[in-house]
Amino acid sequence: MENIFEKGCIVQLSISMWGARRKIDQGKLAKMTMNHQWLHATKKLVDPESLKPIAKLAGSARLYLSTVSLPFPIHGMVFVPKDLITRVDEKLQELQTDFESKVEDFVSRYPTLRDSAIVYLGELFNQLDYPVEVRNRFRFEWRFVALDVPNGRFGLLAPEVYEREKQKFFQTMEEARELAVHSLREEFGQLVEHICERFAVGSGGETKKFQKSTVSNFYQFFENFKDRNVFDDQGLAELVEHAQAVLDGTSAEMIRENGYLKQRIHGGMQTVQEKVQELLKQPRRKIVMN
Repeated sequence: MENIFEKGCIVQLSISMWGARRKIDQGKLAKMTMNHQWLHATKKLVDPESLKPIAKLAGSARLYLSTVSLPFPIHGMVFVPKDLITRVDEKLQELQTDFESKVEDFVSRYPTLRDSAIVYLGELFNQLDYPVEVRNRFRFEWRFVALDVPNGRFGLLAPEVYEREKQKFFQTMEEARELAVHSLREEFGQLVEHICERFAVGSGGETKKFQKSTVSNFYQFFENFKDRNVFDDQGLAELVEHAQAVLDGTSAEMIRENGYLKQRIHGGMQTVQEKVQELLKQPRRKIVMN
């Protein structure tokens, strides 16, 4: 069996933050409405805007990891190709520093935000809803993990348990490969579909706005593709190369301003779209077990 951990390792990213919400006590709801049994209301404990910078940073970290990794069939884990591990670790350290900075900003404002909540919540305010050490409610951590075939040599596992767990491991590796190949194809297919939609002309002759990200997302995909294509999907590699040749370094602004260029790229991307759709219809390959 092909050992995928010769090609990379698993990364588990864990980000948590204080929810700053609490269910409203049913007794208090009863004083506010006769039909309180129909309601399960919640209250916001601080101004929601105060937590948005932290939540945005957490979202950026998860998005970044998704662009340089491949899916893995264990919840909360992704597979990072070996040539990207150092870069991923450095980027996560940078994001962690930014996260901690935004958390500290919030913590410094926490007493004032809590005092403001007294005014806005009125009789719904409850001092016990607010953690004394709110800083402990925020966390940004990651770890690199490498799995291996369960070891039954030392008698820790009964023979039948060992065989069962070994087969589970092999199945996980097979599923990881299938997920990796198919997800890269889908990701590329979505990029191609989106750019082709931008060229579409409506019934009234109008066209959709050509956003900068429509093209820049392609270049980001191109940058990491060779490292992420760890299972050597030649069919996809050919289409990615074709798309690179079609775009040939052009920007969204250049396409918007040059009618000939727009027409040429539209035609080239339509061809790529047809081929990638055929690729996505192909059945997923299976790893052959010895």
